Amino acid sequence: MTNVYVSVDIEGITGVVHADMMMPGEHEYGRGRRLMTGDANAAIEGLVQAGADYILVSDGHGPMRNLLFEEMHPAAHLLTGTGNAKDHCQLEAADSRPFDAAVFIGYHAMARTFKAIHPHTIAGACVSELRLNGRPHGETGLNAAILGALGIPVIMVSGDTTTVAEARAFLGEGIETVAVKEAVGRNAAICRPPTATRSEITAATARALSRFGEIAPYTPDRPFNLEVDFLTMPQCDRAARTTNIERLGPLTIRVHGDDPWAQYFALWAGLRAALTEPASWLA
Repeated sequence: MTNVYVSVDIEGITGVVHADMMMPGEHEYGRGRRLMTGDANAAIEGLVQAGADYILVSDGHGPMRNLLFEEMHPAAHLLTGTGNAKDHCQLEAADSRPFDAAVFIGYHAMARTFKAIHPHTIAGACVSELRLNGRPHGETGLNAAILGALGIPVIMVSGDTTTVAEARAFLGEGIETVAVKEAVGRNAAICRPPTATRSEITAATARALSRFGEIAPYTPDRPFNLEVDFLTMPQCDRAARTTNIERLGPLTIRVHGDDPWAQYFALWAGLRAALTEPASWLA
């Protein structure tokens, strides 16, 4: 039985270029959700064609209730719901069964990246840089490393051209990638239409699963030295009060844990604390 985990973000989705398309309440959010669902379904179709038996799709953007359940591919199982209820956030339930491979759809470039659509690392409102073993990582590299610790290789990544280059730099040239657009700035890109990109996503995902045994998990040296630089001292203050977080400096923490999966849990707990604004009289 072949089990595949699919993590879906929105910034790297076909045609999505602006915050107006990314968050609830914005006037083009509905359009962004439909585009996100379309790219996800294209990947699922490729997995089905390649013989996947169980496909778990994790909605990994913002409110994590973006993918339109009513329009999902019938082969998918959708993990949806608020991020505060998901201890491992973008990778929730990746440990729920023995997954053979993972696919990242709609991913974006890491913080401090040039010519990428909304580059950031996990929480753009608080994270300046995240380092794993001294090397800056974005969500592609970090999530692949956490999955790698579970024995799960990331076999395919879609996003803008900068993101797929980042994916190959971390995960190797053997993975499949699809560049759905070329960013010319933070909020603008040369885009290809869904009629072009979705067939490529389907084909690339099918190829990747047909040869997943050739693609090794991303496994940085363990134990992981996981550090985060925050944008402000109050954010670092709040994060440092959570379990398994060590304060290293005014803006920097180190995340501890018995294993990478536990470190990822502690990381997200710290980031949630960092993003929680206290009452004005406590600030």
